[in-house]
Amino acid sequence: MIFHCGFDILNIRYTYFRCYMRKSKIKRKIIKSSHAPFLLSVLVISLIAGGVFLSQVSRSQSILGEQTDNSGKNEHIEEQEKPQEPEQTEAPEPTEIPEPTEIPEPQELENEQEAEDVQREVKKQVQDGTVEKVEVHPSSDRSNKGAIKLEQTDGTTTEKTVPASQTSLISVQNAQVGTVQVSVGKNGTVTLINNGITVQTNYPVVIDPKSQTIGIKTATGITLISTLPSQAFNDLSPSDKPTVVQSTVLGEQNGQAYYDISGMQKRKFVGLIPVNAAIETKVDAQNGNVISSNKPWYFNFLGFLYTI
Repeated sequence: MIFHCGFDILNIRYTYFRCYMRKSKIKRKIIKSSHAPFLLSVLVISLIAGGVFLSQVSRSQSILGEQTDNSGKNEHIEEQEKPQEPEQTEAPEPTEIPEPTEIPEPQELENEQEAEDVQREVKKQVQDGTVEKVEVHPSSDRSNKGAIKLEQTDGTTTEKTVPASQTSLISVQNAQVGTVQVSVGKNGTVTLINNGITVQTNYPVVIDPKSQTIGIKTATGITLISTLPSQAFNDLSPSDKPTVVQSTVLGEQNGQAYYDISGMQKRKFVGLIPVNAAIETKVDAQNGNVISSNKPWYFNFLGFLYTI
């Protein structure tokens, strides 16, 4: 009984399977029969389109090849026709032009030469011992022309006009403070140079060649200068001495000759902050004492805060 039941079940499954296979074959036939014309037409169209595309591509490539060939030929022709430019050599770097030195004007050279001639003549007469006194006068008319007077031992006087120049007309020798060179300065002055210190004065300078003394001639007479410029400057105390000298003038007041030294003094506030201030000091040209010292008030009253 059980055997017959199992056989029946197998028979039923086999029958179902055969039916299913028949249905699937029918479906495939239907599908093949329905889609075959469509697929064939799609395939034909694709082949035609592909052929057209490939022909267009090959044609465009041939056209591009001809263009590149023509451009290459044109470039080659242009290169042949184009004249060859000469090779450019590097220009040499410009050398530095030295700054022109100041060339003295012909008038200045002439003045120096004239002053040198006077110097030689005065020196010869002094060495011969025929000169008793020499006076160097500044110009009174501001024409940069001074004069030199020579008083001879025989009582005669000779005078010569001398142009302003840097040439010393006569020198005074001093064993302690060196040589003082006297010349006619510009703008109506007489110049004295002593150990690098330059002094200007508007008064005639008088020199005694025998005693080697020097003085200035004022309305009241001749005032001798016992303290020479470098000695007067070097003997100043640090608080009265300018750090940078701007001018030194030899003047006279009430028969007293003095040096007026002006400049800038450098100090440090509390030893740190630099401070510059104008200072003017007058020194007696006979004994070297300080007559007056004009400086800022805070240097006088708060000097302990401003170190030199």
